[in-house]
Amino acid sequence: MEVETLLHGDNYIYLLIDGDEAVVVDPGAAPPVLEALDQHRASLKLILLTHYHGDHTGGCIPLKQASRCRVLGSAGGPIPLDEEVSESRTITFAGLSISVFSVPGHTSHDVAYYVPQAKLLFTGDTLFAGGCGRLFTNDPERLWSSLSRLRALPGDTRVYGGHDYARDNLEFAAALEPENTAIRQRLNGLIKRERMGPPHPPSTLAEECKTNPFLRCDSPEVRVAVNLPEGSAVAVFAELRRRKDHW
Repeated sequence: MEVETLLHGDNYIYLLIDGDEAVVVDPGAAPPVLEALDQHRASLKLILLTHYHGDHTGGCIPLKQASRCRVLGSAGGPIPLDEEVSESRTITFAGLSISVFSVPGHTSHDVAYYVPQAKLLFTGDTLFAGGCGRLFTNDPERLWSSLSRLRALPGDTRVYGGHDYARDNLEFAAALEPENTAIRQRLNGLIKRERMGPPHPPSTLAEECKTNPFLRCDSPEVRVAVNLPEGSAVAVFAELRRRKDHW
């Protein structure tokens, strides 16, 4: 199975291709997906939605009309679904099992899609390269719990987040922890790659666990960085998210 990354604005759309069949994750717009499908001579079988913000769902209706594909997502959103998915649901594509994880916090409906055999993780707006989503639920405990669950997956899992925010996230992380050489090295590497064109995912969970402060809210270094040396991980996460919102 091949994963192709499509960039629409600062949104990532992911096309999973196996021979002449494809799955798309979070199609914010239809034209780039239709163009890629035509290039690969593939037919779209499934749309997988991580949540229901319009920049992740804008292409659903035209893609369904064009392909008669099935649309899957969590319950409670405004998009008509062919099937609701929830925790522990398994989807099969290209002989691989795609597991559904409930990861609320950014919104109340977020899910992530994990392909253990291929070591792929599609996180929507829950987890980004170097960062995480905003708290539209105003519930830092839920999002911290969701992120903690994702970080427990194997370190060589490749992470495909919903937006191209890596540079801003890593600049924030470097300002927060100026002595963290892993963050500085990752940021410098990203800047070099940008000279050759927009860098695309994936990162790995191991890389995120070293350089993403939102996955390290229980570490002494991040606690000190936000002036909460004795604070709980949830309190540190909430303060970190507040600072990033005003960055």
